[in-house]
Amino acid sequence: MKALAVSASAPSAGSERPLAVGPRQRRTAGAADALADLDLGAFFEHRVSELPGAEGVSGMVWQETLYRPLAQFLSRPGKLLRARLLRHGWRLVDGCGDPPPALCLLPEILHSASLIVDDIQDGAECRRDGPALHRLIGPERALNAANWLYFWPYALLEEMRLPASRRRRAAQLITAALLDCHRGQALDLGVQVWTLPQHSVASLVAEQSRLKTGCLTALCTGLGALTAGGSARRVALLMRFGEQVGVALQMLDDLTAVLPSRHDKAGEDLRFGRPTWVWALAAQSCNEGEYLMLTQQARAAAAGADWRPLCALLAEVVGEAGRAAAHEALAKAGDLLAAASLPEAAVREVLSELAGLERAYG
Repeated sequence: MKALAVSASAPSAGSERPLAVGPRQRRTAGAADALADLDLGAFFEHRVSELPGAEGVSGMVWQETLYRPLAQFLSRPGKLLRARLLRHGWRLVDGCGDPPPALCLLPEILHSASLIVDDIQDGAECRRDGPALHRLIGPERALNAANWLYFWPYALLEEMRLPASRRRRAAQLITAALLDCHRGQALDLGVQVWTLPQHSVASLVAEQSRLKTGCLTALCTGLGALTAGGSARRVALLMRFGEQVGVALQMLDDLTAVLPSRHDKAGEDLRFGRPTWVWALAAQSCNEGEYLMLTQQARAAAAGADWRPLCALLAEVVGEAGRAAAHEALAKAGDLLAAASLPEAAVREVLSELAGLERAYG
């Protein structure tokens, strides 16, 4: 297998699979301190008594069938990446202070819903150091719970003290992100790499990554900027920034998944023939015969063969140039901020966090 010889070009801001990037709970110290009191599980449990039907006989039924399973799932520790990105969007416009905790948690709620659905569709066993929700309560109830979570942010948004125009625009951003994420999921579920012409793999992976990951991270920074009172131009800029961050982190997640320390993650993708950045780089760097051999092994893995030899071959293809490609993609996000007139302290903070996220991949 020849060494990777690829231009290392990242998708443009016009080019979040739900973003599940990097080693869990590895935050920079500043970000951890700023969000130390933010806890999605505690927030949900605090609000349960205010939810419809939470009292009385029917409330007991809803507790068992919907609220309690969700409370247990949401209490599992996560990285709060989306909450931190929303905070960055807020501070890059406002320059000081922090957004309301409930606002930070809106994209985390949406992301949690997408994880539940993704686990059902993948037949996953585990999520965040525990059984996937559908393994605990069945796929029907888990799907219903995830759908409920998709709608809850709209109700929370109505409670926030925002001008009506901002609240309306925030709801529009959420709706657009959900539509895009589901379109990206359609690509993830409906396409196997061996069905694609080699020359089209990279462009499809870029679009899928933009829709499934970039659009959700764009929502985070966009909501932060919008609710802080940012202009339409500033909101658009920070959404482009958020999208590029999401795509770059998805690249890091995909490319490091074939390394020995993360083989379990790679196995899930390889067994389903998922189009990932590993395949995008392989399609760009391999000749026709080499790429055909790799896709034949992917077909065999989908049919039940051992996927580990294929994983080792793909790790060889990706090499250090793959990490360089991801680094360049993340640097493009920083360039977007550097070219704008934004609060310097807030820019330094977000750039420091991006560097920390990249280091978390080793």
